[in-house]
Amino acid sequence: MSRSKSIKFTKEKRKNQTCKTYQVKIDKSKLNKTSLKHLNSLFLEGKWLYNNILSTTKDIKTYDTKIKSVSIKVKDNFEDRYLKNLSSQMKQGIKDRIFQNILNLSAKKKSGYKVGRLKFTSILKCIPLKQYNNTYKIIKSSNRIKIQGVKQKLKVYGLEQLPKNCEIANANLIKKCDDFYISITTYIDKEYKDIPNKSIGIDFGCETQLTLSNRIKIEYQIPISKQIERLDRKIMKKNRKCSHNKYKDQLTREKLYQELNNKKKDIKDKITSCLINNYKYVIFQNESIHDWHSGGHGKKIQNTGIGGIISDLKNKSHTPIMVDKFFPSTQLCPVCGKKNKIPEWERIYSCECGYVEDRDVKSAICIEQEGLKKLVPVERRDVKPKETDASVDNIFNSLKRIKNISVSICREPQLIFN
Repeated sequence: MSRSKSIKFTKEKRKNQTCKTYQVKIDKSKLNKTSLKHLNSLFLEGKWLYNNILSTTKDIKTYDTKIKSVSIKVKDNFEDRYLKNLSSQMKQGIKDRIFQNILNLSAKKKSGYKVGRLKFTSILKCIPLKQYNNTYKIIKSSNRIKIQGVKQKLKVYGLEQLPKNCEIANANLIKKCDDFYISITTYIDKEYKDIPNKSIGIDFGCETQLTLSNRIKIEYQIPISKQIERLDRKIMKKNRKCSHNKYKDQLTREKLYQELNNKKKDIKDKITSCLINNYKYVIFQNESIHDWHSGGHGKKIQNTGIGGIISDLKNKSHTPIMVDKFFPSTQLCPVCGKKNKIPEWERIYSCECGYVEDRDVKSAICIEQEGLKKLVPVERRDVKPKETDASVDNIFNSLKRIKNISVSICREPQLIFN
């Protein structure tokens, strides 16, 4: 089969497959000195090559990846450094990544964004491993991975995550917090899930992070610990010289921040998964996170990562419906349609028509009603916006299993008609 036919065949096959990435960790305690030195050298040489490509080449396509040495600036002079450990395919992967980054910047510039040139890097954290069974190979029986150029077979944790029938593609060798990881890209056949034909409205906030139109409220905060604050002050202290102790403090801080980010990512993934697997139509307002930051809520947004939840709902929901950010969800009455301005500190919404409701729940209901108007009449007729108590209890129980969050059900609405 020719190369062009092979590419077409692969593209057609990928249409019926789902791409998933799994990250495994290399057991650093099992590395011998030669392997540890080789892995560190890969990232150092990768940085030299990356900066050399940017500095010496106008046309990235013409750069020769078979070179064995590059010229590096050291203070005011240039020195030749040999690339002993980087393989040809790793060099090609770095070159392709730079070329793709330039294409992405060009596309953004055409869209109206202000962009600059790619900058030189002081630390390279990722080495592409382009081909399975060539640049790297997985040995599942012994939980080890073989990387091209490294004689030792590296013991890793997390290979059990890979599905049995998955097709393994390329990977990336990553250095993070002085540890080594391998991010493996796999393809599996698409699974068509039977998602209930229901809708849910979501109101995002700073005090209560998510309020659902079925009266469920989700609150969580992952604040920065006092240990991190102490390390921040210690590292940023004036007149402190760069030393091994300062490097150790920076590394400790980086690991603590990584732990915080992992907790927020775990919460984000579990909340998103619960919503998109139980509701076909996920309706939410197109919030401006930047305005929330400038409005004095920067720390609360940082401690929750709401922006990540909104992004995942846009990309992963079966049918995401976004309501305009200027839609007056906090003012509008869902019964009579009248706008009532209430102060921010007032948490109960009341209307002249007799409708009284929790402010956040009312906003979520208005968002859901507005989103359902965007559906075509046939789809809208088939949607079942109201839920039974049993289904609400199931969602509530599944959310309650998530660690580090508080889940509650708001009181029943009070309807008082004159």
